[in-house]
Amino acid sequence: MQNHIIKNHQLIPEKQAQVSINERGLLFGDGIFETCKIFNGKIYDFKAHEARIKEGLKLLKFSAKISDLESDAKKLIKKNELKNGILKISISRGIGSFGYLPTYESEALIIIQTLEERKLPTKITLGISSIKVPSNYFAKSMNALPYLLTKIEAKENNFFDCVMLNEKKFISETSSANIFWVKNGRIFTPSKSCGMLRGTIRKKLLKISPIKIFEKSSRISTLKNADEIFLTNSSFLLLSVDEFMGRKLENNFGKNLQKLLVEDVRKSCQS
Repeated sequence: MQNHIIKNHQLIPEKQAQVSINERGLLFGDGIFETCKIFNGKIYDFKAHEARIKEGLKLLKFSAKISDLESDAKKLIKKNELKNGILKISISRGIGSFGYLPTYESEALIIIQTLEERKLPTKITLGISSIKVPSNYFAKSMNALPYLLTKIEAKENNFFDCVMLNEKKFISETSSANIFWVKNGRIFTPSKSCGMLRGTIRKKLLKISPIKIFEKSSRISTLKNADEIFLTNSSFLLLSVDEFMGRKLENNFGKNLQKLLVEDVRKSCQS
């Protein structure tokens, strides 16, 4: 079956999709994107993603016609007959530039795609990145060079991902996930001041966890001494880390919290 996408609210075959060479998202990474989980043919927690899209547009100082995003996304999921997977929404500022300066000559470009779920490795290993998280980098920007380089660095060193520190050398996040750790029965995650992208699953877990999660600024030495580490994002929800810098870790809190998140997804996406 031929996959379809939605481009500026129009449903078209993916193979027929074209983007101008003058599109600012292509030229400068001038845009934002969101990835949402699809379960049972439905979008999990779409309102949280929509709110972050609005925040991202405000941060990048451009507007887009997003009132029909949810209905467009539902139309696409139905057309592509996808039960479980990922919905990706990309919004570029449009066409028109005086160098970096936008001229706003055309409306924003919105592309919605559905993607199959990615198979995860059987062993999740984590390293430490040499790339720092930029300060005040709170939007899922197309201009994601630090995260791209971190993912490449992880691959080159045979890690699933790497921990990124901020410019003050506090733990921030990984290239594609928020991070949590457990020490002596207490759960911690970096505070908002550490500059991480504030993920929708991170936000959900802070809300529904039966155990209090403490937000704090911590050095990498804290993580090296953790009993347990787990990651969260919209794709895999929660993923326990088996090994950090060659040290094996427990998987007790993460396993139980993953069950909690899975149950929340099921309830939210019931027929």
